[in-house]
Amino acid sequence: MQRNHARHLRARLRQAAFTHAPLWVTRGRAARSKSVQAIHLARHDVPLEHLPPELDGMRVTHLSDLHVGPVLAPKDLPRIVALANQLDGDLVAVTGDFVDLSLTVLEPVIHALQQLRAPLGVWLVPGNHDYLDDGPELIRRFQKAGLNLLLNRAESIKARGAPVLVAGVDFPHKKKQLGSHLVRAFHRAPRRPESALRLLLSHHPDAFDWAGRHDVDLTLSGHTHGGQLVLARTGGKRGSIGLGSLGFKYPHGLYRRDRHFLYVTSGVGSWFPLRVQCPAEIASLTLRRRAA
Repeated sequence: MQRNHARHLRARLRQAAFTHAPLWVTRGRAARSKSVQAIHLARHDVPLEHLPPELDGMRVTHLSDLHVGPVLAPKDLPRIVALANQLDGDLVAVTGDFVDLSLTVLEPVIHALQQLRAPLGVWLVPGNHDYLDDGPELIRRFQKAGLNLLLNRAESIKARGAPVLVAGVDFPHKKKQLGSHLVRAFHRAPRRPESALRLLLSHHPDAFDWAGRHDVDLTLSGHTHGGQLVLARTGGKRGSIGLGSLGFKYPHGLYRRDRHFLYVTSGVGSWFPLRVQCPAEIASLTLRRRAA
C-alpha cells in the first residue's frame, strides 16, 4: 500500500496543531515534562482457562505507540529498551506506531527494537502512523533487519515444552478489514489442542470483537493511548471518563469476554505533549492458569 497523500496531509496538519504548536509555545518544555516523560511499569495477572500447567507464570512484556518523532525522540529509546528488558518477559509484544510521521527516525527505531530481549522472541505488528510516510518501506526495512513482523500471519513456537501460537494482523485502514485480516492470520494456524496458548497482536483493539471466533486467549493492542487525558476513573465498562472513552470501545486496561482477554496499553509515546491521569506505560502481563 503506497502512501495515501490525503491521509498524510491531514496527519501533518494535526501534528502542526497539536504537537509542534504546543512545543513551540512552551519552547520544548512540554515534551520534557514529567507527565510525558514518566513511564509507568504496569503489572497485571491474566487468568486463562486453556493455559497449560507448564506456562503458569509466563510473562509477556507489552509496549506500543512509541511515536518516535517530535515528542519522544530517538535519544529516549535506550531508556525505554532498558525499562522493557528489566521486566524480564518470556516474550515481548510491540503493537505498532513505531514512528510518529517521518521515516527519518527509522534507523534508531530499528536499532532499539533489536536490543529488546526475550527467550520466546520479540514480535511486532504495524500501526496506522507507520503508514503515513511510506508503509511499504518501513515493512521492507523491518524485514531486512530480521525483525519478527507479523502481517496477517501466525507462528507456532514452543515455550517450556508447550505449544504457543503467536498471531499478528496489519492495521485496518477500513474497519471492515479487521475481520478479514484475522481470517488470513489464522486460516493455516493449528487449532486446539495443537496450540495450547493463542496470542494475538493487533494495533487496533477492536480486533477483540473477532478474536473469540479464532479461539484467541489474549489479544494485545495499543492505538488509543488511553486517551492521554483522563478526567475521572470509574468502575464502569470503559474504566474512565476522558478522550479515550469518548473515541474508543476499549480505551485502556484489561477486558474480558467469556474466557477471552484483551489488554490495551496506554502506550509509551504521546501523540501530543500532555498526559493527565494516564501515564505512558510498559505492561508486564503474567499468565495464570484458571480452572475451567
